[in-house]
Amino acid sequence: MAHHGYVADVSLTLVNRTGAYHVCRDLVEGLPQFFIARRYWRWNLKREPRGLIRSLFARAMILELENLERFRAWLRPRNCNAPSCGTIFFDPLYVLQARIRAEDIVLCHDLGPFTHSNLYPANIISLYREAYEAIKVVGPGMVFVSEATRDEFVRVFGSRFRFLRVIPLYVRSALTVGDERAPPVVRGPFLLTVGALDTRKNHGRVIEAFARSGLRERGYSYIICGPRGNSAREVETLARGTPGVIDLKYVSDAEIRWLYRHATGFVLPSLLEGFGLPALEAGQHGLVSLVGRHPAQTEAVGGAAIQVEPTSVKEIADGLLRLVDMTEAERAERVANARAHAAALTREKFLQRWATLLASEMGAMTRPPEVSKA
Repeated sequence: MAHHGYVADVSLTLVNRTGAYHVCRDLVEGLPQFFIARRYWRWNLKREPRGLIRSLFARAMILELENLERFRAWLRPRNCNAPSCGTIFFDPLYVLQARIRAEDIVLCHDLGPFTHSNLYPANIISLYREAYEAIKVVGPGMVFVSEATRDEFVRVFGSRFRFLRVIPLYVRSALTVGDERAPPVVRGPFLLTVGALDTRKNHGRVIEAFARSGLRERGYSYIICGPRGNSAREVETLARGTPGVIDLKYVSDAEIRWLYRHATGFVLPSLLEGFGLPALEAGQHGLVSLVGRHPAQTEAVGGAAIQVEPTSVKEIADGLLRLVDMTEAERAERVANARAHAAALTREKFLQRWATLLASEMGAMTRPPEVSKA
């Protein structure tokens, strides 16, 4: 029987506007020949829902996830039951609303609920543990965004899966092209963070490090922008109470281009990253980054960024000073390294790697699955 294509479970796009959202959207829209449907929660739709519909879908989906035992009694799992159809899950969590099969594929960005459980609420950890247990039992194909994430996955769950493939993420070009506009409240030199206000992004320690660094007294400010996350209220309070820290909240594409093009350096010493793409994106704009010292980040940036222990406020403060005070020769070398590394991580190459995988899988769909030896 011929394999007709995949259902793309894009449920994460209902609640996510970070890098994972763009990866999901670009993959489905960039390779339409491999997909026969897009599933948003329990609905197959041709277009991404917007506005009130999106909000209603998101709330209903979250309600179901938070009450799985109750809903399982009367809601059937949504998935493609045809032998010629597989499902690609763009987040492991959403296998809980389907019936995962060996011919399916799951994309994994990180193992945060297992490796950094202190960063997640107990209910999220419980849901992800249940999801990964279902994945482990079935052994579908797994795709990871970095070697570090795959290695961590194998350490926790073993290697008895149909395949374990690494397809690195890519540097988005959208933020490098177009007009720019300065946000009205930004004056003088500044350091920049672009990232969701989540605990794992470590904003609190960076704000404290900025206050300790003395950079405010030298005329610098620290700019934060990004979608609201699970630590938004805490970060907003710290920003208001720390001189020189400005939380811009929402910014337009034109404003974010201006920020990237005029910042002195980029700051994101995360506690957890699946790949560490922001530092490469900043390098494309000519910025040196300050990032956390852990395997995924090292894999992403190598020697292009300044790496610090993300739990050390002192190291972060010292790193902020290095961003400001480094010589132009060192800055130029680090930026050149970042751009060279990013040149190998384009959207086109990302899509080609996925296309090769999916074409191979479509041809192999009727054959018995093989167990990967990693």
